[in-house]
Amino acid sequence: MIKKKKKLNFRKVISCIIILFIFMIITININKKNKEKELTILINNEFVETIHKVIIDEGENIYFSKEDIQKIFDETIYYNEAEKELITTYNTHVALLKINEEYAVIDDENIKLNGNLQEIDKRIYLPIKDLQKVYDIELEYTKENNRIIIDSLLKEKREGYISKKTKLHEKKGFFDGKTLENLIIGEKIFILEDNGKYRKIRTSIGNIGYIKSKKISDEKIVRENVKYEKQEISLYENYSNIFGIYDNISIDSNKLNVVSPTFFYIDTDSKVLDKTTSTTATYSVYKNWTDSNGLQIMPGVTNTESVSSTLLTFSQRSQAINSLKDLVIKHNYLGINIKFDSIDDINSFYRFLLELYPRFKRENLKVAITLNDSNLEKNRLENVVDYIFDD
Repeated sequence: MIKKKKKLNFRKVISCIIILFIFMIITININKKNKEKELTILINNEFVETIHKVIIDEGENIYFSKEDIQKIFDETIYYNEAEKELITTYNTHVALLKINEEYAVIDDENIKLNGNLQEIDKRIYLPIKDLQKVYDIELEYTKENNRIIIDSLLKEKREGYISKKTKLHEKKGFFDGKTLENLIIGEKIFILEDNGKYRKIRTSIGNIGYIKSKKISDEKIVRENVKYEKQEISLYENYSNIFGIYDNISIDSNKLNVVSPTFFYIDTDSKVLDKTTSTTATYSVYKNWTDSNGLQIMPGVTNTESVSSTLLTFSQRSQAINSLKDLVIKHNYLGINIKFDSIDDINSFYRFLLELYPRFKRENLKVAITLNDSNLEKNRLENVVDYIFDD
């Protein structure tokens, strides 16, 4: 009897060891599978493929290549190899990053970064989590399914909560496809589309599928679409000379009606000269006349020095742009009309426009350009100014 009991106990021990061993193998395989799960990127609820590998470091800093940032956010992104610095613009934001530096200039403020601009495998990589403000996005990385979720802050966002335990299905209807995820009561979800009895939703880990509408509660819009509408404009060139004597005129009240006397000049050392008050009495008469006739002043700015000497570097351009912006705000003008007579460095001039427009747009100021120089390409200007005037 004792021998039989010993045999039984031994078998039990062996069985337990075998079960434990199998369990360990299964656990290791599951963990391995999760580790090897391919990275997916969801931008505005669409899966995208990047040109180059996305890098995630131990601190979960996420790096996108310059080429991918160019493809997704900023087609005019610029890297200066000589200075090891990168300039990127988007919507109302401007940023300057330098290789391996822990601070960046974002919207004219020094901001400490968690990551930094890096050169990896002969490619330039940007720390995108640090640039959420620049690209107007919110970003989340979910380890559970190795997924980066990026949402534009300029697009509508609707959310709700699961009111009854349910499953997220690949398709809607009777043949609803495979189950993507089990959802529990109280779980927050994001609503993408209404489909009658069904809603197309996204879960917190980025799975997209369908559930029945009745299983969602507390639906609400937490963010509206941001729209930028451009009002039609009329330029009264014949009234843009401050020294004229004018009668009252009739205007189209549905348009922005503007005059554009040249008040500002970019001079040596990238300084902006303000000639608004150089003839105070004349200016006061002119300003009163424009106000009484429903005309807004969009002053012209031109250059007294060459573009190559005053707008060559980021710091020179920033100095001139911020001086112009402050003057326009000070005098309560509609915006600015760029009327350069000579452009000896076309690339620096385009960079000037690219870096000026977001700063002015952030202050709700309009930007126009008068085509004085035949080297300017209209198609390159259309997205970096509000209005284009022919000379």
